Amino acid sequence: MKQSRILASAIALISLVAALQMAGALTLAHEKPKTASRKGRVFRSDTKEPIANALIILLDDKKSEKQDNSVEAKTDDQGTYLFQNVPSGKYTVSIRAWYKTQEDAPCQLLMAKTADKDSMVVVARDKDKFVQQVFIKGFSVKAGKEIVKDFDFACKSMFAK
Repeated sequence: MKQSRILASAIALISLVAALQMAGALTLAHEKPKTASRKGRVFRSDTKEPIANALIILLDDKKSEKQDNSVEAKTDDQGTYLFQNVPSGKYTVSIRAWYKTQEDAPCQLLMAKTADKDSMVVVARDKDKFVQQVFIKGFSVKAGKEIVKDFDFACKSMFAK
């Protein structure tokens, strides 16, 4: 009788651990983390100036109604940013910075890109300010690694090599 209770308790415990693991609520010590951190700077290579108070959003490329791993951060006065605990996956980076006049925005072109591959730059009016927004596709996050990635906010023609 005592042995059957111990066996039943052991089976119940194993079932509970398996259910928690499947639900993602339990991580065993030997498992690798499923998140990573990203940090770096947003700057202008043409003037060497940091882009302060920019909004950076990592847009989850596999966003669905059930899951959205998108995260956001702001740059500090030195243009530095930090993302912690970003789930592994592919993201599109969106970086926005606001300017008082259109002439203050780093990009004066209608169609532009940055030094990053698969990038696009848009400058538009946002109420009483102008916003320069950069999109960069194909930004990978791999679990367990801290990666430093700087983003150059200076733009060049879409047709430049």
